[in-house]
Amino acid sequence: MREDDRKLDYCLKCTDCDSACPVMRVLPNFSGPKALGPDLERIRKEGIACDTAWLEYCMLCNRCEMICPNQVNPAEMIAHAKMKQPKRGRAGFRDRLLAGPDLLGRLCSVAPLFSNFLLRSKPTRWLMSKALRIGTERKFPKYGWQRVSIKKNGTSPHKIVFFPGCYIRYNDPHLMQAVIDILQLHGSVEIASTTCCGVPALANGVRSELLHALDTNVERLLPAVQDGARIVVACTSCSHMLKAEYPRLLSDDPQRGTMAQIIAQNTYDLGEFLLEIGEAPAAKLKPMKVRLAYHAPCHLKGQGIGRPWVQLLRSIPQVEVRDMGAECCGMAGTFGFKEEKYRLSMDIGEDLFSAIRAYNPDCAVSECGTCRMQIEHGTSVEALHPVEILHRALSR
Repeated sequence: MREDDRKLDYCLKCTDCDSACPVMRVLPNFSGPKALGPDLERIRKEGIACDTAWLEYCMLCNRCEMICPNQVNPAEMIAHAKMKQPKRGRAGFRDRLLAGPDLLGRLCSVAPLFSNFLLRSKPTRWLMSKALRIGTERKFPKYGWQRVSIKKNGTSPHKIVFFPGCYIRYNDPHLMQAVIDILQLHGSVEIASTTCCGVPALANGVRSELLHALDTNVERLLPAVQDGARIVVACTSCSHMLKAEYPRLLSDDPQRGTMAQIIAQNTYDLGEFLLEIGEAPAAKLKPMKVRLAYHAPCHLKGQGIGRPWVQLLRSIPQVEVRDMGAECCGMAGTFGFKEEKYRLSMDIGEDLFSAIRAYNPDCAVSECGTCRMQIEHGTSVEALHPVEILHRALSR
């Protein structure tokens, strides 16, 4: 019996997964991970046609997998089912477009000032709403470009390959420089010549884009790991993808599955890496009297590494950090851009928004770029990556 067949028998129908689902909390008629995952998977395996409309409302936040007592992996089943969904009409074209942020980033970064003006103009947003069903309430992140400065560090034995991800590479290049500056304190750094990690392709069910990401990134990251480098990622969705999804998605191919396992074993989230290698010396950290509201992204929780940035930020004198303790922010990457899901994404995030407003921080911090977008959209509070606070404390 195949492992995925055995997982169906592991399901106890306890509905713990449904209780953890952010969508079910605000949309009671949503089928939920138990029904869309193991229940319908039995029917799909028999080749029987079944209602698949609700598949598109799964955010692939993986919260159902975190709580499942028997490791049934309903999100994995839902993701596979999404891949088999035909992509038709406006929504299908939109999903294929959103599945490839690397291509969008390269195109929009050629002339970023023009791209930003165009994407934020009302006529363009109206046109995207009519042609692509992109919510008019959403603002696209700004695109930018800057040359990143990397200095040689010949005194450290550590080799670090920074996997920037699409958001940092194309939408927040200043953040990339801050990450590089911090990493250079601990080793010799180079930027990975990779493509998108594949999370948007997986979430939007675009198989061709996902396979391209897997093939390209495994081929380009493996030599660096074999040469003794560690892969460090500053976006929790990207690090979760490299650590958990690559080995799982390539498990049917023994050779490539082994390659993915090697990459996963040498991949670190940025906060995790900094804690393991040693926090910045306290003498170098200048006091910063600031109140920070911290939000832990879903894909951080799935890695089982705790809250490394809460500990790192609290090492800065006079910094006050409060973990908001909220669940999903509701953005889920490209999910919150879709016209029919905008209101749902905001309803899911309301608990987080309310907690931040009640705390009244100087700034919010989160490792995920789209979480930060959602926080700013829902609260009007500035949201930064926590490494930017650490960078400021060292720079001062």
